[in-house]
Amino acid sequence: MARKQRSTEQPDAGGQADAFVRTGFRLATLVKRNPTSVVVGIAALAMIIMGTVYYVNYRTSTREVAGMELASIRLGATSPEAMIQELEDYVERFGGEFANEGRILLAHAYMDADRTVDAEQVARQVTAAPDEPLGFAARTLIATAQEASGDAELALATYQTLAEGARFPFQQREAQASAARILASLGRLEEAVSLYAAIAEEAEAADDPVEASVYRLRAGEIGGRLGDM
Repeated sequence: MARKQRSTEQPDAGGQADAFVRTGFRLATLVKRNPTSVVVGIAALAMIIMGTVYYVNYRTSTREVAGMELASIRLGATSPEAMIQELEDYVERFGGEFANEGRILLAHAYMDADRTVDAEQVARQVTAAPDEPLGFAARTLIATAQEASGDAELALATYQTLAEGARFPFQQREAQASAARILASLGRLEEAVSLYAAIAEEAEAADDPVEASVYRLRAGEIGGRLGDM
């Protein structure tokens, strides 16, 4: 009688055991033939592991220190000018990704002081991607600064790009709504109405009727302006 073929879906315990034994035998042979090379390899591996542990611990420690210092700045600043100075020092001292939250706060502080060019510049230094919370916030600040500086067309393009790169649907709708608002301010009313209506449909599909009604209201308001023209 023909022998039944073993199913390929079942693990071959005997084969795995044989492979383990062969691997162990080869390793033992390698140690016997090249003891110095093996020792050097083990030492190198140990150094890599130690370096990795140190790096992880360093990053964790730096992140904790940066967080505590930023909280201290938030609570301890005595004036807007003092906060700007302390945040500038903070960003310069920590740098890299550890300073991203500080850059966001500094950009806000610059905006409050009507320093829109500085706000855009520091927001552009945020290293987080646009699909991350800090990255999304940074690009929103860039668009806000561009609009406040009088370059509505550039701000519109920034919001449109942000809507395409945002991770979450509510972020996409938020960026699209800002784009629609700018379209209306530029007199491109039909485009604004169309975009608000599309956002409302997306919000309704996301089971957010309140948000959908807000966007429909805005579309209706702008549509009324179209009728008066």
